[in-house]
Amino acid sequence: MAVYLALALLPLSELGINWISSTFPSIASLIEGAMTTRLIASIVSGLIALFLVSQGWRLVWKLPFFGPKLSSKLFNDLNGDWTAELQSNWPIVQKTKDAAQTEGETFDVFDDASLPDLRELSFDVTIKQSWFRTDVEFFPNETTPLLESKTVSVEFSKAENGTKSMAWVFEVKNKSKNGARLAISDEQNYLGAAKLTLSDDGCELSGEFWQNRSWHRGLNAAGLIVLKRKS
Repeated sequence: MAVYLALALLPLSELGINWISSTFPSIASLIEGAMTTRLIASIVSGLIALFLVSQGWRLVWKLPFFGPKLSSKLFNDLNGDWTAELQSNWPIVQKTKDAAQTEGETFDVFDDASLPDLRELSFDVTIKQSWFRTDVEFFPNETTPLLESKTVSVEFSKAENGTKSMAWVFEVKNKSKNGARLAISDEQNYLGAAKLTLSDDGCELSGEFWQNRSWHRGLNAAGLIVLKRKS
């Protein structure tokens, strides 16, 4: 869109020059001399750089009238710091694994009374968004072996009822604690994905996530995730 807006300046500039020339004949020669093709090309290049390279488009999203309109018609500006709260079904996976390894112990996943609580995790997150790419980065903490996370792809969509969502695929690299090997149920690298719905005010993304860590052992987990924008 930024490219189209910048290129549209060429015919608009010509219309402006023609209008000034017909309305103010005394300064027509000065205007026509100043608005050369090279000058217009420089303005167009500057606008493209402003909107595409230096993220000048974010200024438009902050305007009182145009900002909310663009957020509604296109998508919100997600740049900034967020907090992620996860609820993982790993305790259920772990209990299933333990029951399979222990003689005489049983565990019925269809018995709601015996299901363990979901594991709760918290991360600091930064989202960097541009015209060409969106990166969602989770930062390491002391409660998980996370070393770094990388965004593989992000795709935005908008339903007919106006609900906006984000499909996110990511790659995670784990670290070994104090040089020890990772648990047999863990992996050094794995992939994951999430489908997140954006709140009306653009300050919360929520949905479900799943990952393929130790999938070949049947130990891949999934759960709920909520990202909240920091104030």
